[in-house]
Amino acid sequence: MTYAQIQIISLSGERIARFRADPTLTVQAIYRDLQRRLGLQIYRQALLYHNEVLDSGVYLSELGDGGEIELTLIVQNVSLVVTSSSDYTAKVWNWLNGECVQTLTGHVSDVHKVGFSPDGTWVVTASFDSTARIWKLSSGECTQILRGHTSDLNSIVFSPDSRTLVTASDDHTAKLWDVAHGDCIKVLLGHTAVVNSALFSWDGSLVVTGSFDGDARIWSAVDGECLRILSSKGMPLEFAVFSPDAAFVVTVARDGLVRSWCSAEGECAQTLVDEGHLVNCAAYSPDGAFVLAAFLDCAARLWSLHRGERIHILRGHKNLIRCASFSADAALVVTGSFDGVAKIWSVLRGQCLQTLAGHEGLITSVAFSEDCAQVLTSSQDCAARVWNVRDGKCIQVLKGHQACVHSAVFSAG
Repeated sequence: MTYAQIQIISLSGERIARFRADPTLTVQAIYRDLQRRLGLQIYRQALLYHNEVLDSGVYLSELGDGGEIELTLIVQNVSLVVTSSSDYTAKVWNWLNGECVQTLTGHVSDVHKVGFSPDGTWVVTASFDSTARIWKLSSGECTQILRGHTSDLNSIVFSPDSRTLVTASDDHTAKLWDVAHGDCIKVLLGHTAVVNSALFSWDGSLVVTGSFDGDARIWSAVDGECLRILSSKGMPLEFAVFSPDAAFVVTVARDGLVRSWCSAEGECAQTLVDEGHLVNCAAYSPDGAFVLAAFLDCAARLWSLHRGERIHILRGHKNLIRCASFSADAALVVTGSFDGVAKIWSVLRGQCLQTLAGHEGLITSVAFSEDCAQVLTSSQDCAARVWNVRDGKCIQVLKGHQACVHSAVFSAG
């Protein structure tokens, strides 16, 4: 057999690899070989031949005239999406071309929460099987199974340094976990009802939890000690979150009360009231300036914490709002509804800028990309969609799950 001589170079002309290959193989085989040699995920590779990107299905025999084939490797910074589903799997996608690059299997019930680590190394999933799993993004390998909760997990979040996870559960506890070894470091005991949320402070030194018992609690992430109890007098909390500098904790209760608490003293510093409706979901802006709460009247209220007042009522959905998320610059907020559409709103003006219609089921999650240029939605219709913020057009449909997609998030960067 006559072998093809392959030389891989970088854009700068530096040789990366040189080897012989069977000419009946396709370019896809070269991608796999480079993944083995360089540890470079296939979805980040692009090979150029005569300045044109090669399709992975092209045969090596179609290239060149029998001499050495020189290919230029481009390493792409690909923005990824991870989705979780009732089909017991999570999937990692290259949203630019709609390709599923990893399917994460192992859970034995619905996977309903998912996220990337800040350093881009790991994916974490939480399931109705009462476990969480940590996966290596580059290979899709499950490296740790986090067992210990006795009921459903409601929240799972990485610390800023990606070394620790915090989980919140229906079993009335939150737990801190070591990412590298999968060990439970601390059990945060004290709540007397479902723990709905758990989040780290900006430096990872503190954790705040919110519970249906009406309390938020501030904990040391080092020794698990409860440092403060912020009591909302029994009304279930939708969430509790630190301000960007961790000087305050913001809570949203089911009765519509938004409170800001001093972290150091545990005293309520501000109360914003919108009585008469129960809260269905809530969101907090990354800059700590705004809170949005969606009520059972199918509208959302937007508060300015700096001004201490409600600034807008967002009306337009035809059914309950199920989820909401702010853009990184806090200029926009997106809402997703049981009516099957998502809406992008101006925070400054309170106007609906885009209506994102196309899903055939209720919207289960919404998120902005880090650069605020795209919105990601997931739905009961078994798909996720990526939308252009500027014109509201759907630019990618991520299909492959066999059941409801519970959540979808962008990777950082």
